[in-house]
Amino acid sequence: MAKRNMKHLANTDRKRAMAAVALSFAAAAGTLLLAPATAQAETTGDHCVYNLTRDELSCSDTQEAALAADAGIQATTTLVRLYDDANYGTSNGTFTLTVDGSYTCSAAYSPIEFTVVNLGSAGWSNRASSAHTYHSCDVKLFDNSDATGTSSTWIDNLANLNTAAGGWANRAGSFQVS
Repeated sequence: MAKRNMKHLANTDRKRAMAAVALSFAAAAGTLLLAPATAQAETTGDHCVYNLTRDELSCSDTQEAALAADAGIQATTTLVRLYDDANYGTSNGTFTLTVDGSYTCSAAYSPIEFTVVNLGSAGWSNRASSAHTYHSCDVKLFDNSDATGTSSTWIDNLANLNTAAGGWANRAGSFQVS
């Protein structure tokens, strides 16, 4: 059920563009590697990885297992990691946003590069207590799904989301990446 609800997490146009680039590289190389069917992905556990390129959610009991399930035979790039604990603690769970291949976010906050519209679909609504971003990405948290409601400022890395203006620990229902 969680997998089906994650289908529209990211901007559709961005996913299509990234998929087209990936397919063109595969066609140029004369090889097309197919990822395992999404129905086989494990979607239970407190550590979840959502891959934007493949529109796949993988969850496991450990962060390492969830990341390994996401990577498969392809190299992935981590863009954002949310932690259920303050100070980047992993004991109660993590939510990691990845893409296949190499990716670096733009230096500007506009345009929005990705939107995760419903953290609740992965069991992650109102859980994030700290956030870490990678590859020049920043994250903006929203109270509600669909990037609606009150929003935080842009966050790069923050060990305690309660220290952000408005107090953002255990509050996010969706987020944007730029």
